[in-house]
Amino acid sequence: MNVTYQNGSIVAAGKYHETAFYDMANERISVIADGKGGLSRYRLTNRSEDFIPSFLSLDLCFGGERLSPYLSKKVEMIGRMQKVILTTKQGELNVTTFLAKEVNGVFFLLEGAAPIDLCLNCRGAKSESVANTLCVAGENFMLSSSAEGEWVKENDCFYTSAEGKIKLLLSFACDQEEHNAAFAAFDELYQCALSETKMPIPSSVTSEEEKAMYLSAYFTAIENYKKAGEFRAFAAGVNYTDPLRTYYRDSYFTVLPLLTTHPEMVRNELLTLARGVGKDGSCPSAVKSDFTLFWGDHYDSPCFFILEVYDYIHATGDNGILTEQVDGVSILTLIKTILKRLTSMTDQQGLLYKEGAYNKRDWADEVNRSGYVTFVEVLYYRALVVASRLFSDDPTESSLYQKQAELVKKAINDILFDEEKGYYLNYKSTEQIEDNLSVDTLFALLFGVADGQRAKRVLDNMESLLESKNNSEQGGGDFGVMCVYPPYKLPRSTCHKSSRLYDYHNGANWCYLTAMYAYAKSLYGRDWRSPLLSTFRYMTQNGHYTPLEYFSPACPAGSALQGWSAAIAFVWQHVGENNFFE
Repeated sequence: MNVTYQNGSIVAAGKYHETAFYDMANERISVIADGKGGLSRYRLTNRSEDFIPSFLSLDLCFGGERLSPYLSKKVEMIGRMQKVILTTKQGELNVTTFLAKEVNGVFFLLEGAAPIDLCLNCRGAKSESVANTLCVAGENFMLSSSAEGEWVKENDCFYTSAEGKIKLLLSFACDQEEHNAAFAAFDELYQCALSETKMPIPSSVTSEEEKAMYLSAYFTAIENYKKAGEFRAFAAGVNYTDPLRTYYRDSYFTVLPLLTTHPEMVRNELLTLARGVGKDGSCPSAVKSDFTLFWGDHYDSPCFFILEVYDYIHATGDNGILTEQVDGVSILTLIKTILKRLTSMTDQQGLLYKEGAYNKRDWADEVNRSGYVTFVEVLYYRALVVASRLFSDDPTESSLYQKQAELVKKAINDILFDEEKGYYLNYKSTEQIEDNLSVDTLFALLFGVADGQRAKRVLDNMESLLESKNNSEQGGGDFGVMCVYPPYKLPRSTCHKSSRLYDYHNGANWCYLTAMYAYAKSLYGRDWRSPLLSTFRYMTQNGHYTPLEYFSPACPAGSALQGWSAAIAFVWQHVGENNFFE
């Protein structure tokens, strides 16, 4: 389909039969609209089943004529809304699918200047038990319609017709009272979904394409905010909700564009993450919605927790979060406990040494990065720096962290910077040195580990090696920024998807890292737009209309609507300012 951009929307033009899959989510569900008025997925958080095992389709007749699959159409996608505009002999027929912020249900609005007849095919609906002309209830679903119709259980279909407008609400595994209240508020919720897309746009945005990119990334953050009992936090993405969990590393980048626009969400995220901090200061990869741990004891998680607390306070001025009690312990005390443990794990160089040949406990969890890992060391350095500021009322503690930070910075530059290559090593152990260029080492630039000249050398190499448009040797064309190049040397260095070259952690493009790379380039007066635009164009031109987790021409795309890809919106918000991470 031909892709353009208009009023913040991604617009795909083609024929009626062509799909335009678009992920949408709210605090309770995630769905995929198919670009034809139907759905290809409906999932609730903490539920493994897909309530639409095959498809849900709207078969339409407009002005007395069945719609040809070869009709021209436009599909407008923005926020939690997909609008299909069909061009017929009787004029335009619009089919809008949207979600409300909190409702377990999908809303459908059909509008046109002629009579509309429809058949809603839903094979996921089970055993209708209560049916009248306006509402159908079954074992696992409810359907409400503004126009009188008939549910035919033998067909799993609802048939209805009306002059000019039909409103529908379909819910699975729902509460009947909630469903009825939501349908009664249809018009109000539709206006809310529309108004949600009308937000201030950063002055750095100068084109319709950039506006669509910004809004797509921004909505990726807010659509991943979830509520489940006492759990209030951000999911990593639509494929990471069973079990529902929130990751320390993912949430750090997810909340960056929300620090000033939705501080209450960020605060809730921090209080949720705090419940995963162990009494010894260890942190898992993620915290599940029942507050049990998901893959314990990661090297990067505790640092990201400290960084997120600091960024939140820096953006909002809410120092009160430091005295918030979680299981009887304040956030500030948790930070002290975390750093005590991390410091106890350092060697005589002052650096963290990842023991074991198959230690995968950082973001690149399909790569056996052992020993000194530049990414981990730089995070530790940044955690010490911001802790020295958070403990400003305790000069002794603050000074201790600052001195440790200086030692760590020196050790990183002495041990991990390769003068000959002009960049930081990926990792270095007594058994192996991996000297490919990893984009995650760019945090040495953002966090002040690299001085000006050294930072410029690193950026020079990243431009020539990691920006795919400048690296003809990789063979995949322009698909944005690779996470490493060249790929890992030895098969035993990687596992699972990352065992394949240019897949996952072994050379795919990760949107959140591309965003941070673009931001680093902006700080040094370089072309920061190009990495973002290459990434966005590759996704949309290949039918991915929400930010992906990762991708390359050599591998299947990762999860859609991936939370930390919202870091793209952060870049548009902050380019042209002083370094956010100073």
